[in-house]
Amino acid sequence: MSSYVESVLAPGEKIVHRPAISHWKFLVSYLVGVLFLVAAFAALIIARNDVTTSRIMAAVAFAIGFVVILVAVIRRRTTELVLTDRRIITKRGFISRDTVEMNLSKVESLHVDQSLLGRILNYGDVTVVGTGASLEPLRGIASPLELRRKLGEVSAPAERGA
Repeated sequence: MSSYVESVLAPGEKIVHRPAISHWKFLVSYLVGVLFLVAAFAALIIARNDVTTSRIMAAVAFAIGFVVILVAVIRRRTTELVLTDRRIITKRGFISRDTVEMNLSKVESLHVDQSLLGRILNYGDVTVVGTGASLEPLRGIASPLELRRKLGEVSAPAERGA
């Protein structure tokens, strides 16, 4: 199954950069999920006297932990951000889909917001500002400065040609 972005590319349009959502954005979800999984195994080990209750508690904790981690993984995998030689395309969602596209000729600037932790772990929020509108901030982008650099490389030849 091809990605959404590949299905909407115009003839001759090439993908220049495909940034990813950082795993750090989902750190809290991963930790909560793992804590529930640990609690599930702890419920089996600690409550040996009441096997039925411990199994029910373990199953519930395991299901919650598994679902929390699965939702985070699905959200990360179903978010696409692509810089092509003509436009920026973002897509979020699995069942319902939210997409935004902006032609590079309409891009005025790209804002990168990184906290201290974001700088250390190399992730941040990116906002593309265009003429008349801006994209909603893209939160938790891995290597946001690489996206800025690639956008500069792509838009520089277009500006020289104009």
